[in-house]
Amino acid sequence: MDPFLFTALMLIGFIVAFAIGSNDEAMAPAVGARVFSVTTAVVLGGLLSIIGAVFFGGGVSEKVGSELVGGNELSIAMVFAIMISMAIWLLLASASKGLPISTTQCIVGAVVGVAVVAPFLGIEGWGIAAIDWLVILQILGGWVLSPIVGFVISAAVFRVVRKFQSRAKGFTDRERQEKVASYGLAFFLIIVSLSRGGNDVANAVAPLVVLSDFQGTLSFGPFVVPGIMVPLLIGGVGMALGLIVVGRKVIKTLATEVVTLTPMSALSASVSVALVMFVGTYLGLPLSGTHVLVAALVAVGWVSRGPIHMKQVKDILISWVVTVPISAIFGVIIFVLINPLFPMP
Repeated sequence: MDPFLFTALMLIGFIVAFAIGSNDEAMAPAVGARVFSVTTAVVLGGLLSIIGAVFFGGGVSEKVGSELVGGNELSIAMVFAIMISMAIWLLLASASKGLPISTTQCIVGAVVGVAVVAPFLGIEGWGIAAIDWLVILQILGGWVLSPIVGFVISAAVFRVVRKFQSRAKGFTDRERQEKVASYGLAFFLIIVSLSRGGNDVANAVAPLVVLSDFQGTLSFGPFVVPGIMVPLLIGGVGMALGLIVVGRKVIKTLATEVVTLTPMSALSASVSVALVMFVGTYLGLPLSGTHVLVAALVAVGWVSRGPIHMKQVKDILISWVVTVPISAIFGVIIFVLINPLFPMP
């Protein structure tokens, strides 16, 4: 590949990862429970995102990359269109209202939009038939089932926790329980952030890892590394910086504007998210950590019979519903505009 084009792709991948990091709300429970400050949350979350991206991101990247389009290789114009459309919608949602949208939905919408419009631009081998609808159904099933499972696990764990809390003798004993819960919360959020790093980096670099340039190995002086490690590392660093620079608003939204959290309730939600996201990432399933976390937070609010800010929940749900079509529309528009810049060989 031309060095200039290669650099441009890496830059776009970094920008998309930055946008995804800006919408990362994994550390929100710790902030809501006042275990971490916002600054501590974004710095720690950023470091864990890099580690998770590099060591756990490979399998999920393939699912939303080559498998989604039946193994077809995306053209350079397609890759640019998909990644730019994702970055636009993620940054708009993060910077405007701090809405935690699903990055998995962003890439699926953009890929489908680009693949469907390609034949109208004279590109053969694409169209509706190029989409592997079985993979789409698998991903859709994950979107539907993961928040349900997250809700059930979170509610069950918090019910057990509340029974344990009821045995506390006096205020001091209750405070001791909450302190222990804060340590457990920190542990589970580390697992969540590692899993989210591996799962979310796929949404940033999946169009890159299917390119032939990243197959096999790459040499950097005396060092030889798997080609896929390069986009994964760039994606991880981009997500970390996006979280640190822009992500505070999204974290504050889920930390304070859905339910009121204590270390115990935040721990219950985080246990649920950790289990669902770790299993999903291990199996290579592109789940939405946002879906799982919001469902888990609503569950602890429901069990505690505390106030649930339904207006904020409604806004989040609406943003989820419109993300796939909006990403598809952005993908189509950008692809139509930039395709003439990349003539087919």
